[in-house]
Amino acid sequence: MRVRFEKVGKQFGAHRALREIDLDIQSGECLVLLGPSGCGKTTLLRLLAGLEDADTGRILVGDRDVALVKPADRDVAMVFQNYALYPHLSVFENVAFPLRARGTTSVELDRRVNAALARMDLAGLEGRRPSQLSGGQQQRVALARALVRNPAVYLMDEPLSNLDAQLRLQTRTELRRLQQELRTTTVYVTHDQGEAMTLGDRIALLRDGTIEQVGPPLELYRRPATRFVATFLGSPPINIWPAGVDADGSLRVAGGALVLPGSRARGATLDRLEVGVRPEDVVVFDQGGAGRTEGEILLVEPLGNETIVTLLIEGSRVVARASSEFQARPGGLAFFSISSERALLFSAETGRRLD
Repeated sequence: MRVRFEKVGKQFGAHRALREIDLDIQSGECLVLLGPSGCGKTTLLRLLAGLEDADTGRILVGDRDVALVKPADRDVAMVFQNYALYPHLSVFENVAFPLRARGTTSVELDRRVNAALARMDLAGLEGRRPSQLSGGQQQRVALARALVRNPAVYLMDEPLSNLDAQLRLQTRTELRRLQQELRTTTVYVTHDQGEAMTLGDRIALLRDGTIEQVGPPLELYRRPATRFVATFLGSPPINIWPAGVDADGSLRVAGGALVLPGSRARGATLDRLEVGVRPEDVVVFDQGGAGRTEGEILLVEPLGNETIVTLLIEGSRVVARASSEFQARPGGLAFFSISSERALLFSAETGRRLD
């Protein structure tokens, strides 16, 4: 089911939570609302669910404006961060609750509940209460309760944030598999960029009640529209440095010369340009050579499959991804080169990408 937000605004007292949001979510896609706390992503989800009313604009599910439609009649199912299970009901009855409320026949109810429990790997736990389940099992019960309704749209408000790292990864994988199998329109809220990159067909990155950029995950990662998008996505974060431009278009950054085509820096001045380079596009060497710049090693972080190295060069920090074999110690010297074709140019004044 297609979902559209048209010039949607929401204000709480003097605080403008959303500012004329325009967003078109295609039928069957998983769109992730990503952003820092307070950016408006959960408010947008609650407006779609009917838990809040928009001050301006329209929200359409299919071709129906849902402004005057009760939450129960919007044909959406919401999964909350805190599970929202009924503690006095069994697993079976928690999952069956929305069907009983709709007067579903016993035969159909049993069939759908058992199918949802089996899909979420909860078979055999039907008689347990929520207090007898682990956090991961409780979250799967909440997901099964949404699944059993077979709604037009799934709404998920940071459903994995209360799980430990291993369970979060496991449940995230299951959620992605489930969404790809069902192809039900899903709107997923998170502040975790890892979840956004792996779950979303597209990401809408919000900031201060506005949308900074919408697009496929790798597009936002490699072609960010703004400095904010570039710095929000990526771990470790992208390197951002002030830069100067020579007459021939060479870009002076991090104490060295990074040569870029002159057209990419056209119109830029010494005071208005910044360059961003992802850590994976900085190559670290033990020895010097042509095109390599020397830097002091500030920090070495072995992660098993790779090593994160932080260097200092003429007052600028350079963060790089190195192989797991990197053995140098803080205080020593290393050399680096930058993959110039992956460098991103930003206006220091507006934050917009220039190239």
